[in-house]
Amino acid sequence: MTPVKVTLREDAHPDPDFYFRQQFEIYHEPYLIWDRETWETVLTTCDVYRIEIDGRYGGDVILEDRGKGAKYIADFNVLPDYQRMEVGRCALEHIKKTTEKLTAVTRKETLPFFLKSGFVLRKTLRNYYDPGVDGFYIIFGRNLRKRGLKITG
Repeated sequence: MTPVKVTLREDAHPDPDFYFRQQFEIYHEPYLIWDRETWETVLTTCDVYRIEIDGRYGGDVILEDRGKGAKYIADFNVLPDYQRMEVGRCALEHIKKTTEKLTAVTRKETLPFFLKSGFVLRKTLRNYYDPGVDGFYIIFGRNLRKRGLKITG
């Protein structure tokens, strides 16, 4: 596998149509697809970062500011062509260095990625995405250490 150059670049003027179209390349379950109005709201209220691979769009990280240095990952995705190439890990490592507290809700399919990246499962949210499809509330482990909590497994 040829190494790729991964860059996380802030998108100061995100185009809702662009991000709306990109999600169809990534998500195959209809309950994960946001409508255009939701994209407009998210893109105007959150910090948007494009994941660029060798200068081309490869995914995004969208962070909601929760105050006091806390950020919530509203969206984190990598286009299928770039998955399993360490692209997501590189982007996440950058984000973890730039924020004091980091949380998210994720799916069963992506939970192992976040757990390997230092996040800890705090709570299972039953039927979060759709009936029978749970969400998993995760928190970056550094936050737990600061509170004196033990991190396991």
